[in-house]
Amino acid sequence: MNSATKTVPLKWVVAAEPDPELLQEISNKTGLDRIIAKILFNRQIDTPETIRQFLQPSLKDLQDPFTLYGMDRAVDRILQALRDNEKMMVYGDYDVDGITAASLLYLVLNKLGAQVSYYLPNRLIEGYGLSVEGIKEASERGVTLIVSVDTGVTAVEEVKHAASLGIECILTDHHEPGEILPEPVALVNPKQKDCTYSGGELSGVGVAFKVAQALYQRLQQDQGELEEHLDLVALGTSADIVPLVGENRILTKFGIKQISRTNKPGLKSLTFVSGLMGKDIGTGQVVFILAPRINAVGRLGDAEMAIKLLTTKDERIAADIARKLDKENQRRKYIDEKTLNEALEQIRQVVDLNNDRAIILASEGWHQGVIGIVASRLVEKYHLPTIMIAIDNGEGKGSARSIPGFHLCDALKECEDLLLRYGGHKYAAGLTINPANIEKFRERMKEVSRRMLTDDDLIAKLYIDSEIELSQINDRLLDVLETFSPFGPQNMRPVFLTRNCEILGQPYCVGKNHLKMKVRKGDAVFDVIGFGFGDWVRNLSGRGNLVDLVYVVEYNSWNDSTHIQLRLKDMKLAAGDIGSY
Repeated sequence: MNSATKTVPLKWVVAAEPDPELLQEISNKTGLDRIIAKILFNRQIDTPETIRQFLQPSLKDLQDPFTLYGMDRAVDRILQALRDNEKMMVYGDYDVDGITAASLLYLVLNKLGAQVSYYLPNRLIEGYGLSVEGIKEASERGVTLIVSVDTGVTAVEEVKHAASLGIECILTDHHEPGEILPEPVALVNPKQKDCTYSGGELSGVGVAFKVAQALYQRLQQDQGELEEHLDLVALGTSADIVPLVGENRILTKFGIKQISRTNKPGLKSLTFVSGLMGKDIGTGQVVFILAPRINAVGRLGDAEMAIKLLTTKDERIAADIARKLDKENQRRKYIDEKTLNEALEQIRQVVDLNNDRAIILASEGWHQGVIGIVASRLVEKYHLPTIMIAIDNGEGKGSARSIPGFHLCDALKECEDLLLRYGGHKYAAGLTINPANIEKFRERMKEVSRRMLTDDDLIAKLYIDSEIELSQINDRLLDVLETFSPFGPQNMRPVFLTRNCEILGQPYCVGKNHLKMKVRKGDAVFDVIGFGFGDWVRNLSGRGNLVDLVYVVEYNSWNDSTHIQLRLKDMKLAAGDIGSY
């Protein structure tokens, strides 16, 4: 077997059974089924009040924005700029989180009467973060106050440069701070050590929304007006793959609803060209359909087209930009596939998947806008930390993605003498490197990963919330499960295990290698869809197998009919059955 096609082992991990008496107590107090009570208990949602907040969240549950360290100073300075009619610039980032954050704060400041413009760096020319080019543009516009969103926490020299030109900065960000912090007028970042905010790991657009909340609170404006911008918060938060717990979950839950009834012409046009108009929209539709179209222009060059889409009030302009974004997304997907194939070929040449615990790839000609997407796909395929570096004009720009158990920023810190700069999260990071150091960097990262990752870390885990019988699945259960949404990191759709299910009739393949079949246990019969499981068809055909199924439960609507189906996560032939797969 070629090492580049190595299969990642998958380990089923069933959640522990809570104390039966405690579980019964929760069930009695809340009126919830024991299955639901168990799932909530194992997610540390185990009191009547926390359960109420989870199942019936309210915008009233949001924390006071002034619990974010630096918010007082930020609001004071923005209000001073409003009073003095200063020119402000909202400085964003070129990904969906940064684009939505910049759009939101621009729209809010504009409505408050500010002289405000926006600026997004060109990914291919300026790279990530506050740039000298962006600060120069601010100076030429006569800007005296820059407000960053989704960026800035590492901009030590850039803030000094802005100050030398008479420009003050307010930095709002959610990325990991470095050892040395910049010295702006105010820094608002829930990850800075003096911050007492306890609402969770906000996205960049989430922090921008808290700034908007604080401004409205200080000005004694109706904060209900801000609800129209929750569509932007949901877009950016879902796309940035931050934990969907705490305030992120509340903002996203109400924001998803706002997307469907948005008054923004650009977002309406985007849902139309994406084929989502009139359909139910959840985090899956945001992450896999809407976000890539917004991301496409930022990944391939100039992201300001996307911010114009989200802020314009002209329906014709919105429709035109939406079509362009859809077209750019098609081009981006072609580049993705080409880069993925080249990366797989390079893995065969430079990676020993039986021994290496990290994948580090580099190439001239790769588009730096898509290497993060490809790195994510390689992590999914091999379950190894992956770094892809695009070399252009004598400089390497890399995107890194990780797995549980491997903190990327901590690992990169051990290689910082080989890097020009780096930054990011535990699971995603960016870096810049001299191409001459790439081989040394590869060997260093391989050594760091060998030390940091255990054998168990290298086994992909499939976490199962509960083992149940098919007879326990009904509309009442599913309706409660749907209130768990929106689903995402740390709040995944509940996963179930049922053993010894009998396959009825002939399984068959649909679409691009997807499995369709019916299963029965006792009197309960359900349809099963397994995306990417088409290869099982020949293994199961005509054999009457008993199988253990791991799945999520969902409604499937088709031809004006809605019924419950099981969406397969994994499957094994039941113990004692003939053969295995």
